[in-house]
Amino acid sequence: MGFSLVAAAAIIGVAVLICVETAVETTIPTLTSIHDAYKDMRDRAVDRVQTDINITSAITSNNGSNYDLNVTVENTGSVTLETQYFDILINGTKHTFTCSKSYLYPEKYVYFNIVNLNGTGKKRLKVVTNNGVSDYYEYTIT
Repeated sequence: MGFSLVAAAAIIGVAVLICVETAVETTIPTLTSIHDAYKDMRDRAVDRVQTDINITSAITSNNGSNYDLNVTVENTGSVTLETQYFDILINGTKHTFTCSKSYLYPEKYVYFNIVNLNGTGKKRLKVVTNNGVSDYYEYTIT
């Protein structure tokens, strides 16, 4: 009876070690991934707070029966922005654009050109950065 008790304790001990090892192997990578995700989320939140833009002008020029729009945007925040990730909406519709620079540095300007737009009347322009910060501007086409 003494040996069977020791053998049973050894088997139970080995089984517990295997269970603990399996739990640790799956838990540690998960905790690391969660930590990395929270760090990324914090970094995005800090970037968003430190981002600000200002549309300084929107100039239109006739293009036959349509018009072209030249938008000047200033980076008034402290984060460098990639202009390829910007979105430009006119009356809620997203438009393709060309940009004078790839990056918009703090306290600098960049020019966006949208060509072959149609319509007349009052228009509402919205420029959105890659982290969701935006600015509005109104202009009129006669």
